[in-house]
Amino acid sequence: MDDNWHLLARHRPPPTTPPEPLTAERIDAGYRLYWTKIALAWDDERRATIAARVAGVIAGPDFENNALERRFRVEGLDELAHSGASLLALAEVLRALEAFDADTTE
Repeated sequence: MDDNWHLLARHRPPPTTPPEPLTAERIDAGYRLYWTKIALAWDDERRATIAARVAGVIAGPDFENNALERRFRVEGLDELAHSGASLLALAEVLRALEAFDADTTE
């Protein structure tokens, strides 16, 4: 019995390290990656429509650049509410894709 215990003890997984805490930079990077993946699947018309609608939400008097609280909806985007930081990241991604498309068509 003692021999089996030692065999099991040798095959234990190593102790895990706790995850790194969320920072504003990590949250923003995650949002940008997510929205880039989503927006690459959209055509130019959808990107322009969503960009205009996101700009309207961001310009609203109640808009706040909050990291995680999902309070803002964008018509036609999806059925979900999004955080302010998520929408700012989406706006940034859409601007970058528009600039990229303009550079590649010249």
